[in-house]
Amino acid sequence: MSSVIWSIIAVLAMVFTMEDFFSSFFKKRENHKWNVVAWCGFFLFHYIVMKRIQTSTGNLIGNFFSLSVVCWIAYREKFLIRSAMIMLGMSLGVISEGVIAVVLFIVKGNTEGNIRLYGLTAKIIFWLCVRILCLMKKERIEQVQRKRYVWLLTIATGSNMLCMMVIYNIALRSTDEVIRSSLLIFTFLILVSDIVFFKLYTMYQEKKKIEVQRQEYAYQLEAYDRQADEKRGKEREFRKMKHDMKNNMIYLQELLNSDPEKAKEYLEEYIGETFSGKNEFAKSGNLAIDAVLNYKYVNAVEKRIRMELELKIPDVLPYKSSDLCIVLGNLLDNAMEATEKLENEKDIFVSLLYQKEKMLIKVQNPYTGDLKKDRAGNYISEKKDCENHGIGLKSVRKVVEKYEGVMEIHTENQIFEICVII
Repeated sequence: MSSVIWSIIAVLAMVFTMEDFFSSFFKKRENHKWNVVAWCGFFLFHYIVMKRIQTSTGNLIGNFFSLSVVCWIAYREKFLIRSAMIMLGMSLGVISEGVIAVVLFIVKGNTEGNIRLYGLTAKIIFWLCVRILCLMKKERIEQVQRKRYVWLLTIATGSNMLCMMVIYNIALRSTDEVIRSSLLIFTFLILVSDIVFFKLYTMYQEKKKIEVQRQEYAYQLEAYDRQADEKRGKEREFRKMKHDMKNNMIYLQELLNSDPEKAKEYLEEYIGETFSGKNEFAKSGNLAIDAVLNYKYVNAVEKRIRMELELKIPDVLPYKSSDLCIVLGNLLDNAMEATEKLENEKDIFVSLLYQKEKMLIKVQNPYTGDLKKDRAGNYISEKKDCENHGIGLKSVRKVVEKYEGVMEIHTENQIFEICVII
């Protein structure tokens, strides 16, 4: 009876540590019941199947398979990230057990005794490592900037598992206390190296994230600068128009006294010339929204794209201007990129509504061809440099998540429609 209880405790400890590890770095699926189902299945698989497997290779394959199934069901991350983190988790687990095994060889000369108690102690070491990793990476791992760095992390952690298996076999065969003590030191070094590899990977991720943010801020500054230049130009034009208007009114006053018909003709000609200029496309009073819309409208006109606007927002909105620029700018960029490929019907519909303390941004445009998605369901850019493109919708999604909003994409009859509510 006691062996059954120890077996249950050991498997529960594994479930707890692995769930804590993956939930710390992966984003769970919206339906949390799948998370519970996946980890219950993991428990049953290890309690019923894995305890019958005696070989190290079989244990590694079984663990990788079961963790892959759990991550596929319970979390929504890319395949490469899932694989790399599974290898890291398995590596930390193997090394944690190796630490206990080498210590037992040094103290007792063998690993006989309550194996399940030893395993539980190893899980405590694993959990402590997870806490250290969480301190290093406070955010979830959501994207792959460059595939080779994910492969390097996977290869490094896989190699560490192999090294740990070699160390265990050496400790099993050697009776020299000095050798066994040295093996314990090597084991700790391997454990530290796993943590270091993870830290290097997260440092690179953070560096790429900062670069993306800088690109976004540069885009915002460019939009603000262009809007400011346009406003300064209009102010100069207004001052000139005011000066000319005064002179024209003096002449018109004289014409009214001497020749009313000629004055009427002059007035009609003057009004026509004065208001022949183009009005602003967006005039909501919100500087961030108007700046992006007016700038993109000019670009659309140059590309012979018609843009229709529905704009019902107040001057002041409860959002950061930079976030509004990111969402609206990226959505319009994607719409124009898709629309300019068409020969006819180059129409983009843009709607911005603010009601009941919620902002709706909707962009609708036609497209040609088939839209491609990756394994995570994200749309893939058709540009050759795919690693540096496709950032737009990810940036939009981050802003939406920041305000606990919703982003929906609909495609029907070659019409692409994206709705954002924040």
